[in-house]
This record gives sequence, C-alpha cells and structure tokens, in this order.
Amino acid sequence: MSRRRVLGIGGALGLLAAAGLTTGAALSRRPAVTGAQLRSGLPLPPPFTVPLPLPPVLRPVSIAGGTDRYEITQRETTLEVLPGIGTPMWTYGGVFPGPTIETRRGRPVVVTHRNELPVPTVVHLHGGRTPAAHDGYPTDLVLPAAWAALGEHAGHGSAEHSSAGHSSAGHSSAGEGMADARAVVSNTQRAYEFPLDQRATMLWYHDHRMDFTGPAIWQGLAGMHFVRDDIEDAVDLPRGDHEVPLMIADRAFDAAGRLAYPALDPALLGEAGVEEAYLGGVLGDVILVNGAPWPVHEVDTGVYRLRILNASNARHYDLAAVAEDGRPLSLIQIGADQGLLAAPVPTSSC
Repeated sequence: MSRRRVLGIGGALGLLAAAGLTTGAALSRRPAVTGAQLRSGLPLPPPFTVPLPLPPVLRPVSIAGGTDRYEITQRETTLEVLPGIGTPMWTYGGVFPGPTIETRRGRPVVVTHRNELPVPTVVHLHGGRTPAAHDGYPTDLVLPAAWAALGEHAGHGSAEHSSAGHSSAGHSSAGEGMADARAVVSNTQRAYEFPLDQRATMLWYHDHRMDFTGPAIWQGLAGMHFVRDDIEDAVDLPRGDHEVPLMIADRAFDAAGRLAYPALDPALLGEAGVEEAYLGGVLGDVILVNGAPWPVHEVDTGVYRLRILNASNARHYDLAAVAEDGRPLSLIQIGADQGLLAAPVPTSSC
C-alpha cells in the first residue's frame, strides 16, 4: 500500500478486508452451514466504524524462582460491545477478550484463577502441552466464591481445594447427572500449572465446564496466550504494533443488548443443551473481532503479522484480503495451531 490506510475487519462472514472498506460483493464467500443463526433484537452498527481494540497484556505478579505467576479474577461486568449499549458479560479480569498472557518456551507458568461468577468454571489452555492434572478436565470444577461463603460446597477437604464427587445445595454444578467421583473440585480458586515446553505458537484459554463450554465462552470466557522462543525471535517477523492479535467471535444480542444464546437453562446451572434448531451449533449475526463489531484499524505501509483465532461457537470463516475495488491482495501464511510452518506459503485466502 502506498499510503496509510485502514484494515476493515469483520465483513459479512468475518473476512479481513485490507486497504479500505470493501463492497458487499467482495465479502460474499462460502456460507457456514453447521448451525442455525440467531438474529439480534436491536439495530446493529454499520461495519468498519468501531476502532479495533487490542487486549491488554497481563503482567506476572511474581517471577521468583524461575516461574512466572499470574492472577486472574473471573467476574461479571458490563461492557460496551455495541456502541452506546451496555452488555453484561462473564469475563477474565473484567475484559473481553481476557487479558493476553505472553510467555517463553520452557519457563514454567502458574495462573491462579479466582471464580467470582455465579456458576462453576474450569480453565483449559487450548493447544497447550499440559499435565493431565492441570489440563482443565470438564468436571474439575472451581466453585464460585459466593457458594463457598454460603457453605454450599459438599465436598471434603480444605476450603481451597478438595478431591471428591461433588454436589451442592440447590445447584447442579456440571449439568444434570454429571457427578464424577474422580473430579478435583476447588472452592473459589485454583492454580493451573503450565510447563510450556513447546514451540512458539498462539494458544488460547477458555472455560471448559462439562456441558456448558459453548455458552460460557459465548458469555465472554476466552483469552489469548502467546508462547515465544529463540527460533521465532531469530526470524525477521513483524513485531510490536505490527503484530496484531485478532480473536474472531460471532455473537447475537437481544433487544436490551444482552448476549442472546438458546440455552435450555439460561442460568447455565441446571439442564444442559440448546434448543433443537441449534443442535448443530449457534451462529450469531454480529462478527466481533477482539470484542468489537466489524472494527477498523489504521495501518501503515509496512508488513503486518496477524495472529488469528476463531473463537466462534460453530461458524466457519474464509479469510481474505481485498482492496476496496474487490481486487484480491496476497497473504502469506507462516504458522498454524502448533507454531511456525517449515516455509512461508503464499495464499489468497485461508
């Protein structure tokens, strides 16, 4: 590009549109067919008007002893996702996406999660080479702080951590009939240990509770985690503000601006599952990128590294770069889920 332009992100099906705004024809690609689409109940903003937010990078609370230690509080908050409208969300640290964690290969990481949400949670580091005990098994629940305060935990052991089949007064913690005698249940918080002895790559962390993973992520429980290493450092790749993380996630909103989701139990505490029309997955009619609807991002004439994560429930994306007149622009794929490719791959879409 010969001068400063903007990157319009989102489009009808979540495409990346470089070098200005694109036409509807340029954005018409293969539709996703895995599930039914929800329709929002309020007017939606026009595409390419909201600035692209960048998730904050979480700083460790300690680096003593060669281990990086982080703390995250899972809590409810109200965020302005659609312009001028407050949307209640479940979050990691009060933001959506959750704060980004950046770590080095081979340097152990401990992330302590405190659950101040109204439901049990489980944290899974997706793509991480993680010991089984810390992988976020779906019934290894962290119970809400409010439940512990009310004495509703019926497991055994300390207030911090217990290992028992779980039941609680008035609550079904993992879905109807999902008692697990081998589950490790924690009250209020849990420390997850990650050795991270793996290649440089982009991982993501998200809720993983049995039967409720989809709606919990839909409510906001997702964040990015980058692993760096010496091999990646030695490659001449864009860095700093030329490395842009993009979490793509479709959502739908009700008439009050709340997130719409066809759960059989909207409280996500009792009966698991969704309405029959959505058994193949849930599609939203708003494409969020880093929590903003169809955002724009000002760029310069340099090369950019886009770190792309599909955090949608069921939607497929065909990502492409197109000029404002519809001309395709070249992309170079350099990595996949588990790190850098053996060689760059020129492509028109991915």
